[in-house]
Amino acid sequence: MEFKDKILPQLLRAIKNRTPIHKQIPNKGKIIFNKIVPYLFIYRVPDSGKDRMLSELTKSELASVIFLPNNDDDRVSLWIPKLATALANEFGTCLLIEVWNAPIDQDTDIAIHLSQKNALILAEYLKKNIETEAPEISVELKKETKLPRPPRLPLLVNTDDTKSNIVLSLGISVRKTYEDIDGVHLPLLARVFRESLAKGLSRSFFEFVRLYTTAKATEFKMKGQEKLYSEIYDIDRALAKESQKFDFLLLVTPTNSHDAWLQFKKDKYRKAPIFHYRPIPIDPDIVKRNLYNLRIEDIYDPTIAYLFRDKRRELDDMMTMLASRGTSDFKYGSLMVFGNVDEQLYDLAKAVLTAIDSIAQPDRQKPEEEYLDAKAFAQLAEEEISFLQQQSPTFKTSVRVRDDIAGVMVNHGVLNISKQYKISKRRALALIQHEVGTHIITYFNGKEQPFSFFRLGVPGYEQLQEGLAVLAEYLVGGLTNERLRILAGRVIAVQHMLLGHSFVETFDMLHEEYGFSTNTSFTMTMRVYRSGGLTKDTAYLQGFKELIQYIQEGKDLNLLTIGKIREDYLPIVHDLIQRGVLRPPRIKPRYLHEPYTEKLKDLNQFASIFKMINY
Repeated sequence: MEFKDKILPQLLRAIKNRTPIHKQIPNKGKIIFNKIVPYLFIYRVPDSGKDRMLSELTKSELASVIFLPNNDDDRVSLWIPKLATALANEFGTCLLIEVWNAPIDQDTDIAIHLSQKNALILAEYLKKNIETEAPEISVELKKETKLPRPPRLPLLVNTDDTKSNIVLSLGISVRKTYEDIDGVHLPLLARVFRESLAKGLSRSFFEFVRLYTTAKATEFKMKGQEKLYSEIYDIDRALAKESQKFDFLLLVTPTNSHDAWLQFKKDKYRKAPIFHYRPIPIDPDIVKRNLYNLRIEDIYDPTIAYLFRDKRRELDDMMTMLASRGTSDFKYGSLMVFGNVDEQLYDLAKAVLTAIDSIAQPDRQKPEEEYLDAKAFAQLAEEEISFLQQQSPTFKTSVRVRDDIAGVMVNHGVLNISKQYKISKRRALALIQHEVGTHIITYFNGKEQPFSFFRLGVPGYEQLQEGLAVLAEYLVGGLTNERLRILAGRVIAVQHMLLGHSFVETFDMLHEEYGFSTNTSFTMTMRVYRSGGLTKDTAYLQGFKELIQYIQEGKDLNLLTIGKIREDYLPIVHDLIQRGVLRPPRIKPRYLHEPYTEKLKDLNQFASIFKMINY
């Protein structure tokens, strides 16, 4: 009794001083303020026992109370109105949300209960966010005459405070759809409920702060360590460790591309080349075991848990691909990781080729006057890196010229160039912005974030990344017709491979039907058939098409350089920036500075890629 009498003053003092506080009430429950906020999320455990999903949801909130209400010494129920009043005194208003299991006659999965008119905007906002996160979950608003509370339980608010709107009160009743008819917990379905509710509540909290309190939402940005527990960083480090045990692109790319080309030419383009690959330095089964030993299911923060699960799934799929390298099964793994060719993309690729091929032949095939070799191109890259270091002295990377790769590729922020590589001087600046200005910058900006996958790449990042890189080529004036033809030709080649055609048949199609040179046709076909069939090359044209639409909608291009992300991650990025977990991009590429940004204005007028063709 004496212990309990001391708890309320301690809680009120913590609110006044804005200091986090956790209090366990013996045999009763707990009160947790991970941060002092004008918000309390409450779950009263019923006599029938704790609901696992609702309990985990409550633990994911910034400020929460979870307790057993039904005994003779129920002090917590008396404390909650006083805590709410204290929070309202600090911030102007306080929001109380209570959650409970719905009665069996509730028609929808989730009902949001309210009686105060001032709470309607918040309730509607919460409903919209839950439906956005999980369209399969049905949600309804229940406007009632009495303040919301679970059936047969007393109110937890001071009615005078609610009448004056000092305290806003919402209730959430959740039907146990995540249990089967025998009451067995269904973890995947429960996760959908918990995470969609948690994300909706998080966004609604910031909207509440913005509309109803005297505070600013920025006051509640948290340093990562305040909210994200050490176990989260342990899992991130473990995922990064498994990711860095192998270099996927190097492992699936031939080491003898130049020699294979020479032999293919010697065989009169009639015999499929034999490619050699680097030894795989890992055991895919052991990596998978390590990945699934990570207890991601214990992370209460739904946004972070989603990020980790998404990355683990991609690494799992990549392990499956590496284990089947050189077999027909490899391409099926590629479809899971990099996607298929949809009909719209295939039609666009054919249309781009047709449009460019309709231009007078001499104009399209005008020879370039000057070429740079690998060493000269590497020097250009070094100069671009020096330019970017002016924005941040910590921006460091290297350029390597090597003989075991084909063309140019960036791996872990390092630019690798084939010794045999050459490029027209006209195209060189564009490729610098593609490789250094996009791939290396997003690696560096991602490295500045607290989670490793922003530099290593979230699953499916290639589409947005390559689309941004192609946009960079356009903005600096280096997106030639021949380059557009190659991007379209890659899509055609991937589709041809997926339809079951051989290496030689795809080479012939590119060379004879679409007029690519023998060297270019070989390189495009090699990229598509490497390791058994890789669909990654569809990302360039698809990503570019979607990025033009993104710009036309007036969205922020700078945000896309925050790391190696995909477009549907942007709400997650906004959420984590708002919470102070992520940092805005540190380095801005040259093509997003003047004078190149002038060309961005033109993109608002472009209906499609066809406006970029040089007629």
